[in-house]
Amino acid sequence: MGNITDLIKNVASNNQNIETFAAKVIEINNEIESSHNTKDAYTVNIMRADGAIIKNVRLKASIQNLEEGIITIPKKDSWVLASIIDGVETRAFISQFSEIERTFIRFKNDNNQYLEINTDVDKFQMLFKEKEDGENDSTSTVPSNYKNIAQLEFYGRKPNLTASFYDQEGKEICRSNFNSYGNSMSINEGKVYFRLQDKEARITIKDGFEALITDTKTSFVKDQLNFEMDDKFKISAGGKNLLTELNNLIEEIGKITVTTPMGPSGVPINLTEITKIKTTLGELLK
Repeated sequence: MGNITDLIKNVASNNQNIETFAAKVIEINNEIESSHNTKDAYTVNIMRADGAIIKNVRLKASIQNLEEGIITIPKKDSWVLASIIDGVETRAFISQFSEIERTFIRFKNDNNQYLEINTDVDKFQMLFKEKEDGENDSTSTVPSNYKNIAQLEFYGRKPNLTASFYDQEGKEICRSNFNSYGNSMSINEGKVYFRLQDKEARITIKDGFEALITDTKTSFVKDQLNFEMDDKFKISAGGKNLLTELNNLIEEIGKITVTTPMGPSGVPINLTEITKIKTTLGELLK
């Protein structure tokens, strides 16, 4: 099976005929063991109007080099125009499409770095990656391992834009999401999480603090420790509220009496001032 490019050159030089006919796509031949994406497809099976089935009809000029090129995958059961060079069915290729399921483009440079662009009716994706070992092996058409560098995805049905970045080992270190509800960022597999939306900002550190800032209040939480601020401050820990405990302390101070040779003393003479402190605390804390 030579390349379509070479076959077309032969047609031009030897006056060979190209037959074109309408056919129905009956099978998409996905790449089950693809190094890139198992939804990749380089050939389809089609059925002519007379019922004849032709298998492995090409979607690109060369199906031997899977690393580069523009691939248009038709919808199953859609109609296409298929062309056969000089009556040889093994030279069949799809020349026109009526309906498209997916298109992907793959670029490769001499350093085995790749740019992939994937599109369908709901998604647009750009992925930058490179061969995992970093070797420049021009003889290998299908490098076995890849690591991601960066990725950009846009989904249209529920509009969402995602940008991801990866470390030297291809492990995701940062993901940012943008949609109509707000923005969010996850760092180091969610160990640090930021979220921005209408009138609210939230920062979460895994096994650490959570901070929430809105147009009405600010709060910080760490395990059972909680600090809130709006028109007043609220501080609690282990289910105990600071204002409640201070009020209990002031009440106990107001009950203080001491033993004297003449008997127990009266309540503190500055009880009124102590009670004012309780009122002031109620204006600051809740």
